[in-house]
Amino acid sequence: MKRTSIVILAIVLFQFCGHFPIGELSEALCQTLIPAWFEEIPKSPAGIMLSVGYCGKYQDKNLARQAAINHALIIMAKQEQIRLIFEVEEFADGRLRLLNPTFEQFYEESILSRIMQDYKVLDSLSTEDGYFVLLSHPSSDRFSVRSTGGKSWGSRPNWTKELPGSKDFVYGIGLVGKYSSWVRAWKDADEYARFDLGKNIEIEAESIHAVKRDDRFTIESKILRQSYDITLKNSIIVARWYDAKRDIYYSLCRMQKPTSP
Repeated sequence: MKRTSIVILAIVLFQFCGHFPIGELSEALCQTLIPAWFEEIPKSPAGIMLSVGYCGKYQDKNLARQAAINHALIIMAKQEQIRLIFEVEEFADGRLRLLNPTFEQFYEESILSRIMQDYKVLDSLSTEDGYFVLLSHPSSDRFSVRSTGGKSWGSRPNWTKELPGSKDFVYGIGLVGKYSSWVRAWKDADEYARFDLGKNIEIEAESIHAVKRDDRFTIESKILRQSYDITLKNSIIVARWYDAKRDIYYSLCRMQKPTSP
């Protein structure tokens, strides 16, 4: 079975250490006008899966629409099933120095091909900054959304300050700041939210005592290693929020809590 893999290397880790990646400093290119379902995805009936796709500005609106649809289709394949491999080491001496943080994703091409054969565009919005689409799978007439056009961001939601408490769901938050591209910012925030969700389900941690010697000195270090290799099913980006004052992008990922064997 063919799989598509994505490897993400981050310089500074997000939720695992209480920090977030910082991109290039430039003019704010974030969108100020969004569809309501980009900020919070609607609830759908059982058996209907939703996903949001987005892209930057295109001169040809049809190309923009297709790029946003292609992105939403990949997101939907990841939602259905994705394998996440995460590992990071850091010196446990009070200073933030991360060693080789690695994020890897694997999603099934067969799942993507199946979704591409049966989906429906529920709504879309073209703005000065880009294009947004909301897809459903399968393409059923049982569910529709009322198009409300564009809106501005709402007030800061509580989930950006603290993970929601739930007996039914597990959550993860991704956040990034000061990116030169709002599209790349949201893509990274979405991915990091899913990795944070994986961490909140299962993570292994170990402490390593490392000794380095040369002709004159002996340096001892304590290294903390965190890692996991997990497959998530039906993990969904359910909400986003942009902090315009601090230029920080927040994404919230949710999944049904795994049942005990």
